[in-house]
Amino acid sequence: MYRIEQVTTKKQLKDFVEFPLELYKGCEYFVPPFESDELKALNPKKSPYMGEDAIAQCFLCLDDNDKIVGRVCGIISNLYNEKTGEKRVRISRFDCINDGEVAKLLFTAVEDWGREHEMTIIHGPLGFNDMEREGLLIEGFDLITTFNTQYYYPYYKDLFEQNGYVKEVDWLEYRFKPRFNSDERTAKLCDYVTKRLGIKELKIKNISWLVKYYYDQIFDVLDEAYGVLYGTISIKKEVRDSLVSQFKMVLNKDLMSVLVDKDGKVVGVGIVFPCLSQSLRDCQGKLFPFGWVKVLKNIKHFDVVEMALIGVRREYKDKALTSIIFHNILSRIKDKYPHIKFAETNLQLEDNYKVQQLFLKSFDTQQVRRRRCFFKSLIGEKLEPHKAIDLEAEIPEKIAVLTEKQEKKLKKIANPKKFSQTKKTKKTTSKTMKKSSTTKTKKTTTTKKSTKKTSKPKKEKIIDIKTDS
Repeated sequence: MYRIEQVTTKKQLKDFVEFPLELYKGCEYFVPPFESDELKALNPKKSPYMGEDAIAQCFLCLDDNDKIVGRVCGIISNLYNEKTGEKRVRISRFDCINDGEVAKLLFTAVEDWGREHEMTIIHGPLGFNDMEREGLLIEGFDLITTFNTQYYYPYYKDLFEQNGYVKEVDWLEYRFKPRFNSDERTAKLCDYVTKRLGIKELKIKNISWLVKYYYDQIFDVLDEAYGVLYGTISIKKEVRDSLVSQFKMVLNKDLMSVLVDKDGKVVGVGIVFPCLSQSLRDCQGKLFPFGWVKVLKNIKHFDVVEMALIGVRREYKDKALTSIIFHNILSRIKDKYPHIKFAETNLQLEDNYKVQQLFLKSFDTQQVRRRRCFFKSLIGEKLEPHKAIDLEAEIPEKIAVLTEKQEKKLKKIANPKKFSQTKKTKKTTSKTMKKSSTTKTKKTTTTKKSTKKTSKPKKEKIIDIKTDS
């Protein structure tokens, strides 16, 4: 027999956070989160996420011997529900043994809690926001996860479906090896576009300096870029501060690119993390007493990177800023970290085709994982399938190998008026040359007729002179 307990004490919360370490013990693909971050996020008195913006309740499932066999957290994000006009509760941090009864008890606990708060739809796995771990692993069980994503056993999918949950959206993850050929040519082109747009790359002195003067602007860009995506909410100040303290030590100025306009306003940003998966596995997510030594060593010495975040302001949509950001970062990787084996992307919505082209067309890319968000009605209503949103993502050009046609297209993006005038000028010149050539042909024919000998007329050869239009 099993029973459900609400998490109300510090000890229960610690047991809740540490349960995956026991469940995935011996699994070489599981990467735990930082334990201190989890304890803070789930503590109502300390959490930057809870309060007016969100509420949460954790549950544990125990057997007759008081051994933990499962856990789950329910989250109600008021910000997300206000954004969508729906009443949704989120499933978060779901883990359990391969037992249908345990899974049913855990799902029922969250569903009933959601109904108590008048929620009508439940979906997940999701976190408090899209910066947290989200999506149930559906494909890619034989690979170690990135440090900011969750590993799940293959049987989890069946547990969700057996309890009436169906697919709402899928995310894809890619692995690619950067190509560095034609860098000089691409650099000149990127320089040309940035000058025409009046933007430049910010010279980052150090991470503390960047955080002090630009972190709010960077989050503003990310909020604007990701605002239309599924599951996202705007990041408020308390959460921003928490995320900065959480990831500040991982940031590397060589693996970042921040673009600003002529007034110093941030218009685009890209952030790449060194992969910390192995060091987090080694220290089991605990920085103290000696875990921080392994993590710091990993931050300085790494051979895999994670493409964490990239976004541009909507006014610069279709201006190739994404390509410029990637070129800036990859150029520094080539110069300072040529030993990098490969890079992995963060989660990409499966219908976000425009952004996917950046990886599929510009790099040697392989899809390595698929993650799913399930949903279910809490009041027995039929739910509409997820509709693709106009993501307003730019269509980036190839940055590894650029053809003349692509160069021409980028120049057109940077200066459409000049391109239009040049095109008209070429047409006018072409017509003038054609008329001139035709006139010369007629004169030549007339001259030949007048100089012929009348005694022996010969059949005239007409020369057809072709001109390039």
